Amino acid sequence: MPSARGREAKPSISSAIGATQQESPETQRILCEAAMAAIRTALIDWRKYLVGVFTQVLGNPVIGRELRVRVRVGRAYLLQAFYLAFLILIVALAYQAATGDNPDLRNPVRVQDALVEFYRIVMSMLVALIALIAPALTANAITLERERKTMDLLLATPLTARQLLVGKLLGSFAFIVLLLALTLPVSAVSVLLGGVSFPELLKAYLLIACGGLVLCAIALFSSVYARNSTLAVLWSYLRVAGFLLATGVLIALQEALAFGAFGGRGAGALNLAFPQALLNPFAVPFVADMQVDFVRWQAPAWVVGVVLCLLFTRLTLTAAARKVGLYDKDVLPSARRQLMLLFPLNMLLCVLPLLARGGGAGGIGGAEYALVIVLFCVAPFLLLAAWIAPFGQDGDAPCPDDGVFKPSRMFTAAPSGALPFLWTVWLLTAGALILVLYQSGIPAIMDPLFWNYLLSMLIYFTGVWMLFWGIGRYCSVMLRARSLATARALTLVIITGVITLPVIIDLMFFWNRAEFVAMQLWVFKPFFDALSGPRAVQTHESMFLWGSGMVLVGLLLGVFLGRVRVQGTETPSHGV
Repeated sequence: MPSARGREAKPSISSAIGATQQESPETQRILCEAAMAAIRTALIDWRKYLVGVFTQVLGNPVIGRELRVRVRVGRAYLLQAFYLAFLILIVALAYQAATGDNPDLRNPVRVQDALVEFYRIVMSMLVALIALIAPALTANAITLERERKTMDLLLATPLTARQLLVGKLLGSFAFIVLLLALTLPVSAVSVLLGGVSFPELLKAYLLIACGGLVLCAIALFSSVYARNSTLAVLWSYLRVAGFLLATGVLIALQEALAFGAFGGRGAGALNLAFPQALLNPFAVPFVADMQVDFVRWQAPAWVVGVVLCLLFTRLTLTAAARKVGLYDKDVLPSARRQLMLLFPLNMLLCVLPLLARGGGAGGIGGAEYALVIVLFCVAPFLLLAAWIAPFGQDGDAPCPDDGVFKPSRMFTAAPSGALPFLWTVWLLTAGALILVLYQSGIPAIMDPLFWNYLLSMLIYFTGVWMLFWGIGRYCSVMLRARSLATARALTLVIITGVITLPVIIDLMFFWNRAEFVAMQLWVFKPFFDALSGPRAVQTHESMFLWGSGMVLVGLLLGVFLGRVRVQGTETPSHGV
């Protein structure tokens, strides 16, 4: 028989179970209400975001004012007349060159090639005119407001920085669209002659308009950060030229693939291998009617181009809004979230179209794969690391040194948030690359030597950007966080010296030797050695050792030497 103590324990256990069962529905109700409240808050935030996107365009008073000012000025009509007359002259000269007294034009194939060439010449000249006009339209959009002392009036209005920038941008973009509409009858000659179809011409015009939007955004960014209108125009054209040159490399690579310059069969004539080339309006006559292969599905090139141009424009405006800062909150978190999305997306756009070619269908080998990925995925990340790592006082905003690694501050301008943000973006980008390569199913990629090569390459470039981060942080600590611009300039000078000094020394003193001496200490030597022999085990070991060593040097500069200097010197008190 159970004891009295056991009989007394049973009612207490059953009562506890009953109490738990009675409280469980109440707890579930509370949890459901909390979940519904969270969902409701998220939907409200998204609704506010979508409404804000429409109000920036539809209810923006800056757009109407910019359009009225541009139409009211008489020189706008002179510019349109000169633009149209020049394009008509180019069309006449191009037609004469394409269909002159040429005996080869008796062949219908030759005639079609000549008409296609005529279309490309006309569209290239149209893009050249847009590239010259677009930066001038927005280069002084913000600097003129400051020079006319009207910026203070804008500060007194309820306008946000995004509304101001979007209004200025769309006012210039509308003028670009007007110029394109004026030239549509002239370009339609290519359709009448049979050099291009009308849908392809419309796709080309859409991509040219999006390219003009990107160029206007770059010029507007220059206007925000320039001191006066002259410098704004100068920096606008320099940045636009650099952007066109950087993306023009992709156009050259695409044409090389199309004609089999890498030793392949020229399988890139219909498929676009480098979608980032769509950001360059000069690529439009060549890629407007292409497809972009993403291994298992395809997308029209013009759709991909529109999306890329809008994403790039939004990032540029976000970076510019941080300097304007009317009634907006700090837009740095938005810019960093966009970068966190765009870097893995950029990696996927570099890898997926090349994988869709079947590894060697276009004659691209492992070395070319690595070179393309490094140039257009890793190199921008190295620039980002060198830009984010320095810290210091920016204008009236103090920036005290609050540590090295605090993940909760990765979306702020705090020095402790730079390294967590860089690691997060790097891991997301590398993870996207490894996942895509693993899921591709290409037998050559499943080779263990390839995976050793890939992992050693990732470790090596991890060391490179950690070295850049350490240099930037040490420069800021050495300057005691007094000036962000000075810290970035010093970081750029030191990194440029690290990259170029061994090459300069060998060219000056050891150019007549069989092997260079200073180049043995060049940070990029293991990478170029790996390109020449990617399947050699020695190259994997060299990149692994170099990467590990540069990680240690970066930590030494950014953590240990910086901490010793802060403890050994008196840092200025800026206040938080």
